[in-house]
Amino acid sequence: MTKWGRDFFSAHWRSILVALGLVAATVWLFWPATGYDFLNFDDDRYVSGNQIVRQGLTPESIRWAFRSVYESYWLPVMWLSYMLDSSLFGTEPFGYHLTNILLHALNAALLFLLLNSWTRKFWPSVFVAALFAWHPLRVESVAWIAERKDVLSGFLVLLCLFFYKRFSRNPVPGREVPAAFCMALGLMTKPILVTLPFLLLLLDYWPLKRWNFSREEVRAEGLKLVREKVLFWALTVLFCFLTYYTQTVGKAIHGTDAIPWMRRLASIPVAYVFYLGKTVLPVRLSMIYGDLALAPWRSLTAAGFLLGLTLAALWGGRRCRALPVGWLWFLGLLVPVIGIVRVGTTHVADRFTYLPSIGLGIAVAWGASSLLPSRPWRSVLFALMGSAILVGCAWQTRQALPCWRNSLTAFENVLKYLPESALAHNNYGEALLGAGQTESALRHFDKAISVDPRTTPFIANSALALLLLNRTDEAIPRLEGALLAMNPRCPFLNFVLGLSWMEKGMPERAIPFLKRANEGPMIRPTWRVELARAYLEAGQTAEASNEFALVAGQGWAPLADFEGMCSYFSALWGKGHGRRAWSFFERTLTTHSNNIAILNNVAWLLATDPPAGADPAEAIRLALRAKDLCTVIYPGILDTLAVAYAAHGEFERAVYWSRQAHDLAVSNGLERLASKIGERTRVYQEGKAWGKTGAVERLR
Repeated sequence: MTKWGRDFFSAHWRSILVALGLVAATVWLFWPATGYDFLNFDDDRYVSGNQIVRQGLTPESIRWAFRSVYESYWLPVMWLSYMLDSSLFGTEPFGYHLTNILLHALNAALLFLLLNSWTRKFWPSVFVAALFAWHPLRVESVAWIAERKDVLSGFLVLLCLFFYKRFSRNPVPGREVPAAFCMALGLMTKPILVTLPFLLLLLDYWPLKRWNFSREEVRAEGLKLVREKVLFWALTVLFCFLTYYTQTVGKAIHGTDAIPWMRRLASIPVAYVFYLGKTVLPVRLSMIYGDLALAPWRSLTAAGFLLGLTLAALWGGRRCRALPVGWLWFLGLLVPVIGIVRVGTTHVADRFTYLPSIGLGIAVAWGASSLLPSRPWRSVLFALMGSAILVGCAWQTRQALPCWRNSLTAFENVLKYLPESALAHNNYGEALLGAGQTESALRHFDKAISVDPRTTPFIANSALALLLLNRTDEAIPRLEGALLAMNPRCPFLNFVLGLSWMEKGMPERAIPFLKRANEGPMIRPTWRVELARAYLEAGQTAEASNEFALVAGQGWAPLADFEGMCSYFSALWGKGHGRRAWSFFERTLTTHSNNIAILNNVAWLLATDPPAGADPAEAIRLALRAKDLCTVIYPGILDTLAVAYAAHGEFERAVYWSRQAHDLAVSNGLERLASKIGERTRVYQEGKAWGKTGAVERLR
């Protein structure tokens, strides 16, 4: 083999090994996120609470992905990726997190291979790819399942650049189609990629070197380079129109009456400086940031600073083309999210830097190597500084990851830096509610309402907390007032008001509100179950059957009859919704007072996980009735009676009945059950009750 051949294969394998190393290191760095939970902010709407996505890839779900405009966006490729995860890994968070991490790791490897193939600068390419992959600003995009848009669109953009490089070598019509196809897929994942054609023009200048800044070159080549990108421009125009239309129809865009043009323009330089600051010093990172300070002097100072950096980059471009290209890459890809068009409540976010940050890395790496004088010590200095930066970024990323463990940690982190955020208080309250800390949750909901009294989910959540605290009479007027004053069709307000009337034992009054809550194209199974329950308790069995069929048709729960309803509410109780489940069983027992299975199960649940407002002696009464109705006594019946006595503090009786249950289990050959009952007997002898998770002090 010739020397050229040996050098080629040596460089080739070195690149492959480094790419694999980047993948492995990035996966290792973000691996803790595979054990994190869904968040109650977007994850619930995109995945955990979206029954169509959780079905996986089916003909019906694929049609939905392409036909639906959800949350004011048309994102079919994003939906398909979630559905594929559901099919491959099931519906637990692990699979969705794993895909995010793998996509991000692949992006790091692709970026390195692209930069190295463009420039033949090995170590700067390694540095930029690693900096991109390990920077703490990437945590939000990778650890948050709902931000699949970032990592997936990033993957598609890098593929687009790979195909565009092939096209640029021989730019004949038709060869640009693979790159344009990748851009189209990227836009169907995240529409902010509309500035991609401008990035391609920058890449034509460097590193592809297809034109220069000279007037003659611009005249000769500029129009030709613009024309050859007609497919890319067409996609940009199409998706700009499509996104503006869906956002306008969804009323997600803030008009100039809400945010005047002068305020928008003043916010642009401040936002750019914010992103620069977070890139250089990635501290106090948060899922939510408050509005940026827009005092005139701040905007003018930020604008002057940006102008100075831009002029410096253009001046440095005489010696290093990568400097202006990297800087303009950063500025240009941020344009759709910099505040000119304001959508939703988010002005700045870590995730918006996912692709733009690559430009800053290029400007720093190539600018430093080109502008600093060549000296023997330069390579050592670059190696030490680059290593220190990358190690520091990786360490800071590991420190930032645990904030994304679950909704409690995520919004606790937000409130640390933004204590007056109504959204953070509301979502933190939702997380507390899920953890069974209802009183604390109510305080946060009330705080959210005090900051923003006209947001309906905050009011609905506070009423739901009151409901769980058995304060239904306080919840109903709060909900009725919100429906009259704000939005009579609000699904969430109607749902909670329907639950409130069910709690009062008035299913006929609950039905209209629960029906209104379930209007619309999205099927919310838990809400449908409550409507079916209302019909059932109101004696409208035909309507109840229809609702059962709708839920069962989604493959969500085996609900087809009363027994299915009982199983559903037993499971709901076990998940921490004891108050809702108890209100169902409390009325069920009046009509099914001789059903031994229901009596026994409800007695166990009341004894081990009592909801607010339940009578402590009720578990004993139900367990005794179940025992008396039995023609043949089963060990489980006596075990439940013992648990009920222990929960009431009657430990001698608990020990007696537990021993009876143990002996009966042994005589029936049920050794595992006998062992568990024996463990509980020892707990009662110590003067402790048996709770949901094992031995506890008295529950009441």
